[in-house]
Amino acid sequence: MSAATILVVEDESLIAADIELRLKQLGYNVCGIVDNAVDVLDFVSVIRPDLILMDIHIKGDLSGIDTSRRLRERYDIPIVFMTAHADTATLSDAAATEPYGYIVKPFDKRALAAGVETALARRRAEASLAKMEHWLATTLGSIGDAVLATDAEYRIAFINRVAEQLSGWSKEDALGRPLRSVAQIVDESGEDLLRARIESVIVDGMSLNLEDAFLIRRDGTRLPIDDSVAPIRDDAGIVAGVVIAFRDNTERHRLEQQLRDLNSELERRVKVRTTELEAANQELEAFSHSIAHDLRAPLRAINAFSTRLAQDHSCQLDDEGRRLLGVVTSRTQQMSSMIDDYLRLSQVGRAPAQKVPLDMAALARNAWATVTAGEPTNAVLEMGRLPLAFGDPKLIEQVWANLLSNSVKFSRHLAHPLIRIGGTEDERAVTFVVEDNGIGLDPAHASKLFNMFERLHPTTELEGNGVGLAIVRRILNRHDGEVKIEGQPGKGVTVTFWLPKPTGAFAGLHAL
Repeated sequence: MSAATILVVEDESLIAADIELRLKQLGYNVCGIVDNAVDVLDFVSVIRPDLILMDIHIKGDLSGIDTSRRLRERYDIPIVFMTAHADTATLSDAAATEPYGYIVKPFDKRALAAGVETALARRRAEASLAKMEHWLATTLGSIGDAVLATDAEYRIAFINRVAEQLSGWSKEDALGRPLRSVAQIVDESGEDLLRARIESVIVDGMSLNLEDAFLIRRDGTRLPIDDSVAPIRDDAGIVAGVVIAFRDNTERHRLEQQLRDLNSELERRVKVRTTELEAANQELEAFSHSIAHDLRAPLRAINAFSTRLAQDHSCQLDDEGRRLLGVVTSRTQQMSSMIDDYLRLSQVGRAPAQKVPLDMAALARNAWATVTAGEPTNAVLEMGRLPLAFGDPKLIEQVWANLLSNSVKFSRHLAHPLIRIGGTEDERAVTFVVEDNGIGLDPAHASKLFNMFERLHPTTELEGNGVGLAIVRRILNRHDGEVKIEGQPGKGVTVTFWLPKPTGAFAGLHAL
């Protein structure tokens, strides 16, 4: 670091020469010696010293104090007064110019060194502080958020460019004004939010966020903002002001309103669509029953006439005629059964489903009793553990009945038909399995079996209309469950279905 340059202003040449010598001995550079105000002002206009040692009494019309005042108005140069007069009036006049120190004559080398070094150290500290303040002001002025800061009396001490734009207050007009006259922050109803928040910041010393706040701009318009208020503390930890940071929230409010409008429109459309679907379902149900009624009427007539023909005129028919008459009767009964299956399938999707804990073992036993009642079968049922499930008891019992009925039907030709059922559970679902040792199936066609009226065997071999598994899948889908079927020709079939595990109030029952 180069030595500081000092200008000496002294009207006594011997004293000035002594000061110059001592300063050089201390390692400073003396850039000049003058004895009057005019020469001082001319010198400083050309050469800017780091420090001026100013005698209070100098030659000319202007005193050292007057000269110092003019220098302060034009230049930013630190000044230390030298004086043999330390009376109160003189010191008071000198203090008005904010000098960097006093050296009282006569002085020795130590006093001179202390006065000069103290002034230069203060100057360096002020320069460092000014640099930091400039950096801070530039930083705060460059960020995208609006920033306001106050002094200890809550008057505006800083406002950045974004805050000027959002509030409508210029820096020149805002500085020094009370905070609430520049930043009026209210809620949607117009209630003042800032006063209570500042009191909380002062008492608790914590930063606070303001939600759903509005800034009243200088022209009286309201601007939605996101806002935070934080304390400014001095070195002693005492709150010496507050800083408020906020951003324009107009776009978020617009998007939120747009989202609310879209949700309202969606709800309206859903209600309209639901009404339309309910009406369509009612029409479909009425149509289904009407079609079923209209189809059953000719079937009943065909069946009645076929029965009467068989009873009254069978003797007039040969064997082929009686066989054909039996085919007509069988087909009318099959058609009637298909109509019943179709109605059951359509009702599965419309009937309200209960959601209660299910004793799956009891439902499976009931279904087995229904399936085997009056059925000439020697099938054996092996029942393993069946976990508790959750759903509609009537619909789930229908699932068991349809699956067990298929197992009995497809293993009927065996000497020792065996059907096994069991279940497992994990964190999310309960799984059930129905296995048989019947005729099996081709895996390539397994997925087709869940389609309506899909069959893999002709009715001459096995009865049925191909609706049972379609009903099973529809019931399970209504319970957020699923089903799959696997098998190999001659090796039986395995049907696996699963249901979501009970949640909420029923979860505890499942754990018992």
